[in-house]
Amino acid sequence: MTDQSALQGQTQVVGTAVRLTGEGPLDGAPVGVADDVPFVPRGPDTEKRRTRRFRSVRWAMLGFIAPALIIYLLMVILPSLQSLQLSFTDWDGISPDYAYVGTRNYEEILASGRFWNAVKNTLILGLGSAVIINAISLGVALMLDKVGRWQGLFRTAVYLPSLVSAFILATIWKYLLNYNFGAVNMFLRDIGLPDWARDWLGDSTIVVGVILFITCFTLGGNTTLIYLANLQSVPQDLIEAARIDGANSRQVFRHVTWPMLAGAVTVNMTLAMIAGWTIFDQVMVLTSGGPGFVSETMAFFIYKVGFGEYRAGFGSAAAIVLFLVVIISTVAANAYMRKREIQA
Repeated sequence: MTDQSALQGQTQVVGTAVRLTGEGPLDGAPVGVADDVPFVPRGPDTEKRRTRRFRSVRWAMLGFIAPALIIYLLMVILPSLQSLQLSFTDWDGISPDYAYVGTRNYEEILASGRFWNAVKNTLILGLGSAVIINAISLGVALMLDKVGRWQGLFRTAVYLPSLVSAFILATIWKYLLNYNFGAVNMFLRDIGLPDWARDWLGDSTIVVGVILFITCFTLGGNTTLIYLANLQSVPQDLIEAARIDGANSRQVFRHVTWPMLAGAVTVNMTLAMIAGWTIFDQVMVLTSGGPGFVSETMAFFIYKVGFGEYRAGFGSAAAIVLFLVVIISTVAANAYMRKREIQA
């Protein structure tokens, strides 16, 4: 199409618009505006139209959010606020009557050796699983990033355990670790190491470590994939520039790859810590807090005293304490790791 034919086409379009609207394309434009400068109409009427359009879109967005928000308020926020109220009562969880006891529940919690044992186990499982899971997952992600062929197969194999619920995996491990007929002890006896056979879930000296191992096995898939996605997004130009400058593989990882993974480390550490603080399924299935109260975590302690011992008021107070621990530790860890992201 020539310039003359294009100009004729534009003239026909403008003429049609003038006949339909009765206004030229630059009517209302300030004096001195060139013909080739696009004119954006402004004024009170235009601003009113934009405001009405924004309000209509905002109400439509709220309409989509409202059903989920109402359910969340009814199922999470309101019960949480009620738990705060019940933490100052002696409610047993069944009777409609209860009396306010002030801060007695919190004082009893702080003086309870059983509670502090649950706190210790929660710290071991929470921090331990966060560090171990991230270290192993990062190593696996680095290996998968180097795999050329069959990467999809290996990536699927790593992620598969995360698709199985913690309850089912704990049940499988409970049978594998059974002292009498478990596959682990039977294997040790068959290879001539009967002294190594242990009551893995009944020995108070190792039971928390066993739960930590099973927890790490369960939660590693998601963490690995997050690291792998971030590794594949590291600019290759930076890596090649570092190699040209004479950096070896270790130096490239320390000074190029590791700083670029700062965001992934923050996300994975936060998720792993929250999962560790709230471990319940594994303890419930594997040991039920035993032997005795040795392997109880804070989440299981709350369940046990609230529903097993019919001390809902006391359990609510323990739940508030757990909530504060999770919030404070998560915010503090995020603040520290976000500083590292800024430096990176």
